[in-house]
Amino acid sequence: MPPPQDKADRRPAHSNQLGTKAYVDADEFRLAMRQIALPVAVITSRHGDARTGMTATSISSVSAAPPTMLVCVNRSAGADRIIAQSGAFAINMLADAHHPVARLFSAPVVDPAEAYAVSDWRDMVTGAPVLEGAVAVFDCCVESCFVSGSHAIYVGRVVGVASLPQDVLLYRDGLFRRLQPIT
Repeated sequence: MPPPQDKADRRPAHSNQLGTKAYVDADEFRLAMRQIALPVAVITSRHGDARTGMTATSISSVSAAPPTMLVCVNRSAGADRIIAQSGAFAINMLADAHHPVARLFSAPVVDPAEAYAVSDWRDMVTGAPVLEGAVAVFDCCVESCFVSGSHAIYVGRVVGVASLPQDVLLYRDGLFRRLQPIT
């Protein structure tokens, strides 16, 4: 018999019947995910003199009270080490004009000097680099980190925020696309 559940916990009380069996092929999963239009962000962090960044679409809000965001970072990416060391990251939601930024930070090996040279950056609260002119910026302190498969899932408390209504950069089926704001 499963343990009793707390009334506030609405998760199912059953366990995974499939055990460790893979649910679907990774390539099939990637192909299906490419069909979903997602906003493009650059996740940045700084530890001492080391700056890092990576283009990402695996970001989400978690809670508004308190304001909390999550990012999924491949554990083999340089950004994972810097975020873990610094305890902070910034989510920079890109505008359509930020194609060059998205491309530079999506390279297999990011050259921080080159990637940060194409735009203007500043600091907010945590010291993580923040992109001037971003659609939205969420400056976060890491509250927790979970590992799932190849990725670290960082949950961060938002300690600084900024926004600027403009065309949003989206990613779908291997291409960057634009979504205009409602006027």
